[in-house]
Amino acid sequence: MKQQPDLPRAWQQIKQAFIGNESWKLWLSVLLMPVNWGLETWKWYLLVNKFQPLSFQKAFESVLSGLSLAVNTPNRIGEYGGRVVYLKPDFRLKGVALTLVTSVGQLLITLVCGFIALLILKPRLHDVQLGGTHLSGILLQVLTWSVLFFIGLTGLFFFRIQMLAKALQWIPGLKEKLSFANVLDGLQNRTYLVILFYSFLRFVVFALQYVLIWQALQVDIPWWEGFWSVALIFLIMAIVPGFAIADVGIRGAVALSIVSVFSANSIAVLAGTAGIWLLNLVVPALIGSLLLLTIKIFKER
Repeated sequence: MKQQPDLPRAWQQIKQAFIGNESWKLWLSVLLMPVNWGLETWKWYLLVNKFQPLSFQKAFESVLSGLSLAVNTPNRIGEYGGRVVYLKPDFRLKGVALTLVTSVGQLLITLVCGFIALLILKPRLHDVQLGGTHLSGILLQVLTWSVLFFIGLTGLFFFRIQMLAKALQWIPGLKEKLSFANVLDGLQNRTYLVILFYSFLRFVVFALQYVLIWQALQVDIPWWEGFWSVALIFLIMAIVPGFAIADVGIRGAVALSIVSVFSANSIAVLAGTAGIWLLNLVVPALIGSLLLLTIKIFKER
């Protein structure tokens, strides 16, 4: 930030993002937040309603409740517990399996889009530094092939998750523990493709949010380069384990490393990244926490 050219002007551009000619991009990014989580809700709604009636409103509340627990647990594992609170007690373990389907589907889309981003942005990545290391030469090749390998592995797991669960049930002591995954036998391949389709739409939405808010903050980056930069950021974030509530620093550092290839406006890049983190993660998680509190109070009464 100290190397930011014309620092006072950069701060002025941030102020103008709220009221200037480009402010519509910032507010559109804000309006896309419920669309983002609405698409995630729709995936959950489609899966659950194949086995148990659940209104879209309750599905939306359960997704936000899951997020409220996810942000405070490693690798967002708490999301599973938060979502199934809204399901019937005898279906909750099966709900965990359905949550896994939505999560793995989103991860698969992240890996595929990240892989494409590596190929498209490859000529520009030689100038990118991550952790003091240049993304060039052999390292870039290893990363590319590793991502391709994990795409295959994740795809196999996603489409054959029920077969894996059944195979593991042959291990002594795991049969009863994994029996809840039998609910996946009721899902057709078409359902998995539908989940991937909505996962891709959601990916496009939050990538668009990033590009919109960066452009509102006067980050000089074209639409298509911004989209693939976001894809690369999320690929790296998917690789790095951690707590969702604490990843704003990592996400900001990764975004700065990648987007700095296109723009020197580091303050705006960091401000935009932090803004999306607040908008897409912190605010919905706070709402989810209130919803969980409401459930607890209601049960106590």
